Amino acid sequence: MLPPRQPPSASSDSEDTTSKETSPATSLSDDQQQQNESDNSMTRPNCRKRESTKEKILSEVRGLVGLKQVKEQFDNIESCIRICHLQQTNPRAERWHAVFQGNPGTGKTTVARLYAKFLRCMHIVKSRTYKETSGAQLVCMGPKEVKELFDSSGGNSLQSLLGGRAPQMQALRGSHSDDEDDDDDDDPASFKRTSSSLEPGCLSDGGVLFVDEAYQLTAPHVPNSGRQVLDIILTEIENNIGNLVVIFAGYKEELESFFGHNPGLQSRIPHTLHFEDFDDQELLHILANRIQKKYNSKMNAEDGLYGKFMRIAIRRLARGRGKKGFGNARAVDNVLLKIWERQAKRLSKYKNLSQSQVFTFTREDLLGPNPADVRLTSSAWAKLQQLTGLEEVKKSINNMFEALVMNYKREMAEQAPLIFSLNRIFVGSPGTGKTSVARLYGQILVDLGLLSNGEVVTKNPADFIGEAVGKSEANTKSILAATVGKVLIIDEAYMLDPGEASKRSDTYRASVLDTLVAEVQSVPGEDRCVILLGYEDRLKEMFRNANPGLSGRFAADKPFRFEDFTTAQLCDILNKKLAARNLQTTKEGLTTAIEVLNRARMRQGFSNGREVDIILSSAMENHLQRHLNTNGSNYGHDMILSPEDFDPDYGRAKYAATNCRAALQNQVSNSIISQLEEYQRLLNVTKVRGACAASLVPTSFVFKGPAGTGKTTVARYMGTLLYDLGLIATKTFVECSASDFIGEHVGHTAPKTRAQFEKGLGGVLFIDHAHQLNQGGYGTEAINEFVRLLQKHSGKIVIILAGPSEEIESLMAKAQGLDSSFFKEIFFQTLTAQECMAFLRRILSENGINDCFSNSQAIQHIFTNQFEILSNLTHWKNASDVKSLSQWMVMDALTNWTPQGQGSTGPSLSITQANLYFQKMFDKKTAMQMSDPNNLMELFRRADSAHMANSFHMSEDKPEAKVEATFNTQAVHTATDMRVSVDKEKTAHVAYDEQWDKVKSVQETLKQMGQCEAGFDWVREGSGYRCKGGSHYVTDAQIQSYSS
Repeated sequence: MLPPRQPPSASSDSEDTTSKETSPATSLSDDQQQQNESDNSMTRPNCRKRESTKEKILSEVRGLVGLKQVKEQFDNIESCIRICHLQQTNPRAERWHAVFQGNPGTGKTTVARLYAKFLRCMHIVKSRTYKETSGAQLVCMGPKEVKELFDSSGGNSLQSLLGGRAPQMQALRGSHSDDEDDDDDDDPASFKRTSSSLEPGCLSDGGVLFVDEAYQLTAPHVPNSGRQVLDIILTEIENNIGNLVVIFAGYKEELESFFGHNPGLQSRIPHTLHFEDFDDQELLHILANRIQKKYNSKMNAEDGLYGKFMRIAIRRLARGRGKKGFGNARAVDNVLLKIWERQAKRLSKYKNLSQSQVFTFTREDLLGPNPADVRLTSSAWAKLQQLTGLEEVKKSINNMFEALVMNYKREMAEQAPLIFSLNRIFVGSPGTGKTSVARLYGQILVDLGLLSNGEVVTKNPADFIGEAVGKSEANTKSILAATVGKVLIIDEAYMLDPGEASKRSDTYRASVLDTLVAEVQSVPGEDRCVILLGYEDRLKEMFRNANPGLSGRFAADKPFRFEDFTTAQLCDILNKKLAARNLQTTKEGLTTAIEVLNRARMRQGFSNGREVDIILSSAMENHLQRHLNTNGSNYGHDMILSPEDFDPDYGRAKYAATNCRAALQNQVSNSIISQLEEYQRLLNVTKVRGACAASLVPTSFVFKGPAGTGKTTVARYMGTLLYDLGLIATKTFVECSASDFIGEHVGHTAPKTRAQFEKGLGGVLFIDHAHQLNQGGYGTEAINEFVRLLQKHSGKIVIILAGPSEEIESLMAKAQGLDSSFFKEIFFQTLTAQECMAFLRRILSENGINDCFSNSQAIQHIFTNQFEILSNLTHWKNASDVKSLSQWMVMDALTNWTPQGQGSTGPSLSITQANLYFQKMFDKKTAMQMSDPNNLMELFRRADSAHMANSFHMSEDKPEAKVEATFNTQAVHTATDMRVSVDKEKTAHVAYDEQWDKVKSVQETLKQMGQCEAGFDWVREGSGYRCKGGSHYVTDAQIQSYSS
């Protein structure tokens, strides 16, 4: 197609403010003059030389491998120039700028040089300057220096200003005299300078400028100076039509955004040449030609240079065709280099080589080893088999071998191979061997010929994420470029999760994942392996939120799963590490070490094999310190680790049984203590038999009972007991309530629940008032998350739900999944009066108070009866209130104690003081009960009994009788006052109801009388009623008369 005729002065875009304006008449005269010169030149003697040179250039273009569309475009451009001459128009007045689109290695630079020669030969450009550069280089130069490339007066001044500090301004200065007569050239298409150095003024007289990767001028991560540089170039090419031609090159997709920078850009660059990727036959021809040229036609290939093995090698290469970045001819060069390296490695095993051996590429040279042979000879594969555990990972890699063997057979039959990705996801907990396996996996891929290097490079998400727009893409591309041929591990890859699209996602993280999708193709021959490491659930979440193409790049549905090591596997790892460090331990020491590891397994972030290193280091330090304390510096070189080296308090389980009863005696009922002792006996039996105690002793409990019955106390001690028995990792005790799990808005509940679980991992999580979870809404969400986490962390945490019996039973009935997880229930009965008295006396004794209760059985009996009265009150909280009572008594006894006056007997509590605080507790509880009259009947009954007791005790002249009588009298008075208060309240309610019925009756009568047409309500006024409208009045007598 013919390019549109554009006069040099035509500048359609407003931003070209520097364009020179020329009148049409003058322009026409200049064109005619140039055309006459062109016509005369065609009649000169060297016209044949130009024609010959042109045909030579076109022949060279047609001789290039492939590039059908490019050749057609070249012919079209030549036709346009020829038609201009026939029509007697000046072709230099047209725009001959071009865009070259295509992957690397398709010949864009080669064709650009031929295009420049062609334009020079056809007299389109007269300057013999040809410059090659890139978008990145122009950005680095900046607008000022780029502007000086086209300024004939800026060379010397810029050079003196820079003082030699800019390398690109000093290279290849040379003369710049393009004023000679072109007709005297020996080669009409020759250029004086074809370098990539850019000196000030080098394009002042025009020429051809080739800008590779031009899209870098407008890339998002490039500063605004890149766009300014592009605007300068556009202005210059518009001002220098007929002298300057610019060729922009790059990937098609990136050049689309490049053209979007300026709406007028595409109209100024009318020619677009598409460089298609080479097909299989063309790639094979290029490879064969490269081999012939490199080895002077001496090299042969098994089955021929165009035989089956060469075709298979090219098919492997061509699998990346059609994707961005496919190297084409450059990729062929890399394939040839790899073939030669394999041959050199093979031939290095022989001393005497024949010419035939030296100049023959075998099947193994061309295609690499047979995967079946690699499995037998690979040291990395052998080391992988020796690793402890990892059965699923070994199976996955073995399956990969089988797939490669099948593909090799299919290739030998010239069938399409099965496609699978080298890029993988390694999921599992820390310390399960992911990094170690990644190294071996990389070496196996090298042995198979799938990777050229095999070095393992570990990066974190922070290495990829940028701090500004475009930085994430640049960082990711840089890392990927540096790890070609290597294994790139991205640890904790889930940190790249951009978040849900429906919410505010992180664009910087999303850019990293998008770049991975674009750059990592997961095709055979890519010479790249990227491995994502992390927890499976969080990586799944990341893949859901990321670019859909990410899953296909990493075979997300088939991850390599690294399971946590079992106890037996940890023992095996421990023995191997002991042997590797020349250490020894006793049988009991080994058992203790395994117990320590099992406890550590319950903690959050258990690091599996890494944990073995931690306890070994700690054991060696403890051993050394123990011997230094015992023997000083006199110790041998042998180190035999003892149980106390692994666990300084390893014998605590032996004393747990006696500690249990001593710690809880007189605090909770004996039945509770007996149940805890049963767990201890069960554990001892399992240890003797070598069974797993964790599977027999429950770790999920429900504590049912009223407030103050010792649920929290038992839960706390249970944490200590289970730690001593080795069933939990720490003595951590987390006390919380249902409100700590329930969120305040959508999406808030699950994180709160997870946070509470994480606090309790390895210890005891005690949830008081658990029945309050049974409230629907967010409570149901909390229960669902609770059940999920309970299953996930089974065996790693002790969970206790506590609350009143009826409410807890209702929760278990409605909450699906809870009843099956909490099958062990412990019932806490209300403390008897005798248990309350024993608990009170214990607390007083622990605080060094001499109580009055031991003075006589009668006094103890009296105060026990007072506990009986208190325990019948609704708001009595058993042990909690006993503690409060004891605190009052202790403070009183200590405050009133005078050491000089009391002698050595210590502080004491009198009968009067004790009775005072019993009365105080009674007053407190009855005041609370006053607000709930429905619960007073029992108190009334107790008051009547107390009144009868008073009549008996008041006749006895004993101190204890007076105490009991006083307390009972107080109970009688309080109950009587409460009865009177209730009676008054009932009377008031009756009177109110009667009054309200009377008001309703009067209002109904007034409406029936129909005095107020508007239907207003009536209000009392004087001895009658007036409607709220104010217009009508009815007396009481009228109402009474109407009613009768």
